[in-house]
Amino acid sequence: MSINLHYIPAQCNKADLGIGGLCFEENQYSSIDEGSGWFALKVRSSPGPLVSDFVTHGDDFEYTTLGIHIGQDDRLTFFGDREQEIVGEFIDCRQGSPTLHKRVVATFKASPFRRLIIPRGVAHTFDNLQGIVTRDEPVWHSSENNPHWNVNNDLVSILRSDKKLPVVSVNEYRLPDELHLYLTRLSQEVLSDPKPYSTRFRLKIGGEDRYVMFQENAWNDEGRDIQPIIAALHNSPIEALRSSYAITGKASWTLVPNTGSAVCDVLLLNHTRGNGSNDLFLHQRTRKWYTFLTGEGAEIEIETLDLRPNSSAFGSSHIARTLADPRVTYRVEPGIAYRFHTARDHFVRTENEVFVAENEPRGDLPPIGGDLAVISSSHVPSGLSDLPTLRCPDRVVRQMARFEHDVG
Repeated sequence: MSINLHYIPAQCNKADLGIGGLCFEENQYSSIDEGSGWFALKVRSSPGPLVSDFVTHGDDFEYTTLGIHIGQDDRLTFFGDREQEIVGEFIDCRQGSPTLHKRVVATFKASPFRRLIIPRGVAHTFDNLQGIVTRDEPVWHSSENNPHWNVNNDLVSILRSDKKLPVVSVNEYRLPDELHLYLTRLSQEVLSDPKPYSTRFRLKIGGEDRYVMFQENAWNDEGRDIQPIIAALHNSPIEALRSSYAITGKASWTLVPNTGSAVCDVLLLNHTRGNGSNDLFLHQRTRKWYTFLTGEGAEIEIETLDLRPNSSAFGSSHIARTLADPRVTYRVEPGIAYRFHTARDHFVRTENEVFVAENEPRGDLPPIGGDLAVISSSHVPSGLSDLPTLRCPDRVVRQMARFEHDVG
């Protein structure tokens, strides 16, 4: 079998890889003005269901298999060291494809500016993913009667040493966005306690080809204990919570959304911005959820100033020191000013819940979707207006994300 080799330059955000549908596309992103805080880049959700999962890869991570999704198109963004070269291997296993069993090997660098599209039915694996976090924005499909599909686990695994390549039929019916959201909420419920994912192989048993599920029990359930990371904020007005995640390998986790809207962006936290300043972020309408995706184990200092009008701790400041870990999410309530101090750059997942008041419109509150204020901890505001308490429906947050995408 011939191998088609591709090298994708770092500055190239669009590229066809020679198998139908397998390509790089440009992400939606925007630079953030230096006067607007310490985040330098915002990577928005891609068009479609607006659902994102994130997969981490530890320092000794490696794939021993190729995987074929029967009902899922992958859309992968690789976050991490932008000088790190990743090698992807792809084999077309789609029944009836004009490039059936064509093999492509692509070398590329991690980049927040592009996403890799892997159509269902194309086997794939990656090397040199250590320390990289992938964002997957899946598009799911179903079928009435596809013997290769399992609704609980549509991924077929193949040992990389296996010389016999399968031929599979893929699902044909794209699920509505509402079903994407419903399935995501099911994942949130199931993964409230971390669980290992099963792997599915096609084996010949009694002369017949059958799909068999294997449950991996050797992986460490938690790796490094995260309780000290959570406990480090026990006196802080910011709450540290366990993320919703599945165990996908040794020191590898798949993070599903925290909020009901399932919408998120990815921000680049630039550690050199604002050095020596006293600037803090403040939201009056938004509950923020932050998850440090990259830089696991790095020290983080979280500075807060409580400006909630009815808080018994109004005007008090607090500093907590903890470690970056994608299994921990930091929830910031409206009215709490905050800042992250770190000695390195991090890619950070951000999720929002939005609040309104009963007596809207309110001229004393910032507009919905534009309530970020940058304040100085050395000049504490005399007081905020009563904060809104009615949480907007999740569909409103999703609509706001779609609007932001449409206007670019």
